[in-house]
Amino acid sequence: MSTREMAYNIFQQLTEDELEGFVLIFSKLHPYKDDAAERRKAAFDRIMKLRKPMPDLDYDKELAEYREEKYGR
Repeated sequence: MSTREMAYNIFQQLTEDELEGFVLIFSKLHPYKDDAAERRKAAFDRIMKLRKPMPDLDYDKELAEYREEKYGR
């Protein structure tokens, strides 16, 4: 029996509380990497690189036009 199989058999015998304790202890040695969070950060970074400055943007004028279209004010 391989070491991996022995470990799997041990895990199968642990209670939920014992597994939680193991995860707490083991996560200090090998922190869990959240790949989804890394992918989101990379996607956000790509989007931020697409941004371009708009020097002729009049924020107050744009806001007033938007409010006029949206609310008729």
